Amino acid sequence: MFVLPPPPTSTKQALPGLLSKRKGPELAPVPEDHEFVNAPPEFASRARDEIHKRLLKGKKKGVTPAAPSIAHSRSRDSDSVSLATISTAGSSLFSSRASTTASYIDYIEAPKTIHLQDALPKTFYDMYSSDLLLDPQNLLCNGRPKFTKRELLDWDLNDIRSLLVVEQFRPEWGAQLPLVEFDTSSITSSSSTKTPVPQFRLQLLPLNSTDDFIIRTLVESDLYLEANLDYEFKLTSAKYTVAAARKRHHQYLGREESIMNLSKPEWRNIIENYLLNIAVEAQCRFDFKRHCADYKKWKQQQALVKKPDMPPPSTIPSRKRESLLKRTLLRNTAMLSSEDNIPIASPNNPTTTNPAAPSKISLTKDEKAMLWSQCQSRVYQRLGLDWAPDGI
Repeated sequence: MFVLPPPPTSTKQALPGLLSKRKGPELAPVPEDHEFVNAPPEFASRARDEIHKRLLKGKKKGVTPAAPSIAHSRSRDSDSVSLATISTAGSSLFSSRASTTASYIDYIEAPKTIHLQDALPKTFYDMYSSDLLLDPQNLLCNGRPKFTKRELLDWDLNDIRSLLVVEQFRPEWGAQLPLVEFDTSSITSSSSTKTPVPQFRLQLLPLNSTDDFIIRTLVESDLYLEANLDYEFKLTSAKYTVAAARKRHHQYLGREESIMNLSKPEWRNIIENYLLNIAVEAQCRFDFKRHCADYKKWKQQQALVKKPDMPPPSTIPSRKRESLLKRTLLRNTAMLSSEDNIPIASPNNPTTTNPAAPSKISLTKDEKAMLWSQCQSRVYQRLGLDWAPDGI
């Protein structure tokens, strides 16, 4: 609703600071001996309605209305000042709405898309302590320490995923994390079979995050997504990793912090320790399944080994007062009677079982525990870890 300003009640200049700076005969200061004359109410209402109509018409067309131009000029300066005030207020009202809408559209625009090579960090000198980087013999060709390269299942893939966890936004990203685009032409062209495309995404983990946020970020990451590790194991590994990092941080500072303000090497160490824990678990589970299958095959082969046919001990005659011929006849009689009791396997008799096909082979709990401990020991020894095997 547009409201006209109150009519002037004095004979002094209206807006003297504004009108005194203007030039031209139309807006010259009014002398003191001249009185202002108010326009009739119907003219003021007509001008107001006309301005209102034009503003609403421009809004319906989707165009931001500009300040309406007044075609007819007034002979009194009071009418010009009133109309200018009204038009300025109307223009400001709709202009503010348009700017608000534009800012809202900018806020919800789709995130950017960048290539995987552009998302990965170019340097790693700030992720590790200086004593690790001073010895060139302990560094890989990319400038990272040698312990970042492990002979584990899908290590390279998940090591790249761990490098996509960032501590802050880059200036070119704006206010949200971009999507990571991966070129799949090298995968699909190298093999005729359909290869699953790995997933890559950026994750934000600030240096001053709470323990719960660090744990949740690690558990919800894509690290070893293909291994299908259970949630409870990942949660336990993340809690253990963060607790160990908090203990080292407390020893380094000499005081306890409710929220750890991590350095960049401490921050990276948490990510790599969690990655190593779940990578070793994934490797042990993979080896355990393979060893169980091999052990079942060995048990099945042992069951198929034909044992020598021996009569039961009760049918074996004693050697007292009996000749060799009599003992041989008794032994042959016992063997023939045992062969007659064996059912003949035929395709028309489904109830008969083939003696050469043993029942389903299964492993006992002790056998599984033995195989799991062996798998863990071999993986730990191969990686040079002083970890102790745990129970299955």
